[in-house]
Amino acid sequence: MQAVVTGGTGFIGRFLVRELLDRGYGVRVVTRRPETLPPADVEVARGDLRRPETLPRAIEGADVVFNNAAYAADHGPASIFRDINVQGSRHLLEACRKTGVDRLVYTSSAGAYGFPRTMEPLTEDSPTRPMNAYQHSKLEAERLLLQDRNLEVSAVRPPLVLGPGGEASRLLLQRLEQEKLPYFGSGDTFISLVHPVDAATCLRLAAERAPAGQVFNAVSFVCTVQELFESLARALGVSPPRRHLPYPLAYGAAIAAEGVALLRGTRPSLTRFRVKSFGTHRCISARKAQEVLGFVPRYDLAATVEDMVLRYRHSAQQPLLSPSAGP
Repeated sequence: MQAVVTGGTGFIGRFLVRELLDRGYGVRVVTRRPETLPPADVEVARGDLRRPETLPRAIEGADVVFNNAAYAADHGPASIFRDINVQGSRHLLEACRKTGVDRLVYTSSAGAYGFPRTMEPLTEDSPTRPMNAYQHSKLEAERLLLQDRNLEVSAVRPPLVLGPGGEASRLLLQRLEQEKLPYFGSGDTFISLVHPVDAATCLRLAAERAPAGQVFNAVSFVCTVQELFESLARALGVSPPRRHLPYPLAYGAAIAAEGVALLRGTRPSLTRFRVKSFGTHRCISARKAQEVLGFVPRYDLAATVEDMVLRYRHSAQQPLLSPSAGP
């Protein structure tokens, strides 16, 4: 089975490539910069979702294409997100039609649900209320792909992805160490998380078992923000957060920070998305993926924390190379 992965050098993408290789797939990674790929048992093709002429040759001969590439950020101009996430998906869809590829799996986002402030489990049939440009673009791309009747398309919606090597994981651990991580509100809000290994597993299962046109949530576990922060702090050997910012105050500060960043042309120090992510209840159900795909998450809170901290400590111990040093 020949799989093509866009975004194979990204966070989830690296785990997806390993998952596919371990399951006996032939893997081709489509990337703008093939020279940055580490040695691995993968084929490499140069391609760019923003340059449609590069895509047909890059995906030719694939049995399944995993559309995993995306521009992901919690703040920024909507035009950038649409250009890469929506138009890029359109270009890939057209390339699949041209080359006869008939199976595509899209890495979507549970951001499609927004933050409805409810304790009710969110299923694939729950209303979609994306809040920022990234979430809007992912949902728009998902709908674009799923409405195609010439391809067998399925989509997987991961929530917040935490695991070894991720930028969000690194910043979370770093701020815990620096005692700069407050709670937004009481800390007893429930959040849904997925380890990248579990996200990759669900994507692979969608390629193998999903009926065309179906969407699946991929969730490893649900916990409170306090449980997450305290578990990470214990593993790091530091004190857990003690500061509690009232939610309205934190949200107002995020609005101000975004406004200042817009005027200065910089990244905001705090965003409404971050406040909502850690300050509102969001319980996402993966029952459909479990029942239809046979998805069984391998990671719980304890295993995820151990994995995150182990990689974080290992990275901190690596010596910095000078510009003239070899690889």
